Amino acid sequence: MRNIDRGVIRTCLRSARPLFASHRVPVGTKRLMVEMVTAAARPPRGTRFERDTVAGVPVVRVRPAHATGGTLIYLHGGGYALGSAKGYRGLVAHLAAAAGTAAVIPAYSRSPESRYPIALEEMVAVYSRLLDDGLDPNTTVVAGDSAGGGLTLALAMTLRDRGLPAPAALGLICPWADLAIDVDRTRPVLRDPLILPSMTAEWAPRYAGQHDPRSPGISPVYGDMAGLPPIVVHTAGDDPISVDAEKIEAAVAAAGGVLDHLRFDDLWHDFHLQVSILAEARQAVTDLGAALRRHVLKIHPDTAQVAST
Repeated sequence: MRNIDRGVIRTCLRSARPLFASHRVPVGTKRLMVEMVTAAARPPRGTRFERDTVAGVPVVRVRPAHATGGTLIYLHGGGYALGSAKGYRGLVAHLAAAAGTAAVIPAYSRSPESRYPIALEEMVAVYSRLLDDGLDPNTTVVAGDSAGGGLTLALAMTLRDRGLPAPAALGLICPWADLAIDVDRTRPVLRDPLILPSMTAEWAPRYAGQHDPRSPGISPVYGDMAGLPPIVVHTAGDDPISVDAEKIEAAVAAAGGVLDHLRFDDLWHDFHLQVSILAEARQAVTDLGAALRRHVLKIHPDTAQVAST
């Protein structure tokens, strides 16, 4: 893999900001732009991909060359409006390889065509069907970035509240978990080269629709953190969305839960997507995969002999 100077990447992201921030650019065009950004993550050699459908939701199954057991369910980011299962194949392949698992990337319904709670209910259905098909929750981790990170946390709360078996751990990359401050337009401005609070202020009400943006299913920072699986969080110092992770950390601590928070100074929102071209991203993905793996092994030490679903 080749490395590109972080300053060059930062400049490229900043040059794309006016298009992402423009209200004149249609969502379809922005989705194509995100596909280009996420496609920069090239999967490791030997990775196999398969399209499938689970509980009526299209998914991409990812099988790294040297997976030893267990399953990663990955919920992609994109403000609930952008991003795709196909576009995230590269990043997820790297993360699954680092965790030693196979992976499933659901293509959940996006806004503005679909609003809350459709994506959340789809993820509950996918998880439930995988359980019915033999998925072992003790060798399963759920992870996501940005909106997918918030959705991961909301999913874990919903599984707990409905009495469904919890996964072994959660992985949150730059989680977007407080949409209420975006509806209220009070998110702080930081040095991120791409993400502006005006963008999240546009995406949040589109996803929330007529629902209270402080509903835990929309903004899980306002939910009950008791009884959740161990959580591994990565944040970036220049990311305005990083304040959400601080709230998650405080709430988990108050509930007596387990949370490991790794902060990356002078980096930007979802820098993990540059795993193929940025050394810091490559190390972060490796660290996250290893951390999730350790939580699985605490529950199921013989995971290496467990088949992936």
